[in-house]
Amino acid sequence: MFGISVPPRQGVMNKKARSVAGVWLRAIVVIPTIAAMDGTMANFIVTFRFKSDSSYQERYDGFVKKIQEIATTYPWPETSSFFALEANETADSLASRLWLETGFDTSKDIMLVVDVKNRSKVTKGKIEYPTLLDTGLGF
Repeated sequence: MFGISVPPRQGVMNKKARSVAGVWLRAIVVIPTIAAMDGTMANFIVTFRFKSDSSYQERYDGFVKKIQEIATTYPWPETSSFFALEANETADSLASRLWLETGFDTSKDIMLVVDVKNRSKVTKGKIEYPTLLDTGLGF
């Protein structure tokens, strides 16, 4: 759910400050954190690719740290750009948290979150071959 509010210029005491204050926008994002469809934990595969640039390491480290925070036990990290984990989330809420609470940049990075228990997936970033992904996963 997204809400946008434009608060009035209240609280700005002098006329000059009010003229500089302008309009403030505030986005309120509510991310539901619910268990799998049957009320139990869900099992996820998270795979991703970060564009190699000057902020790569910062984005990568933040993303990995958030995965470790969300997982109920330490995620399986033995391959590159891939984690297997259990979490009290949906695929949508997990992908949204990784997108909004890290430096993940949808203009240059891609992510795939697969809920293997409930056969659902969520992507962030530009996926070039979505039909091939659907065919490969089977859903």
